[in-house]
Amino acid sequence: MKHLLYALFICFTAMACTDRISNDGYNPQLPPETQTGANTFGAIIDGKVMIPRTPTGYSPPGSQKAGVCFTEDKEYCEISVGDSKTQTAYIYIYIKNTNNMLPLKTGMYPIMESNGELSSSVAEHTLVTAFIYKNNKTIYYHSIGNSGSINITRSDADIISGTFSCKLKNEANPADVIDLTSARFDFTKQTIYNTYFP
Repeated sequence: MKHLLYALFICFTAMACTDRISNDGYNPQLPPETQTGANTFGAIIDGKVMIPRTPTGYSPPGSQKAGVCFTEDKEYCEISVGDSKTQTAYIYIYIKNTNNMLPLKTGMYPIMESNGELSSSVAEHTLVTAFIYKNNKTIYYHSIGNSGSINITRSDADIISGTFSCKLKNEANPADVIDLTSARFDFTKQTIYNTYFP
């Protein structure tokens, strides 16, 4: 009986802790899919909603800890997004500019095998790399070739918008495969770097 009471106490304590964690006020939601330059990003990665968050103490102009960084040239469009407040996940996207012209052409870009590099200078094609913090460690995930695509729905001198999804495999354990789904972004190119994400 003593052990049963102790087990029930542990169970209720754990439930109370779970309630406190889930009611801490942070409940990320996917932003709507827009093409207006709304400076939004969202994705479901490993079953959880991930949106950018700017770290505490950040002050514009942008820094390497900005919630979203975006660059483009005639070879690649690069997007890096992170929850820099809790450091739960970071996503790096490289879109190969097959036209070698700016702005990037609208349309579908197949996501290929990621080589794990975090620079377009060594990226070989359109790819996605993600860092996910779970079980008290950082796990590196790389896009699996032909497992999804990026659909650029708007691209002009001021705004770039799109959606994407793919499968990612654990760098250390390729049998560990997760889904990145419902991803969407809508950036005003001149202001996204300095946008604050609470």
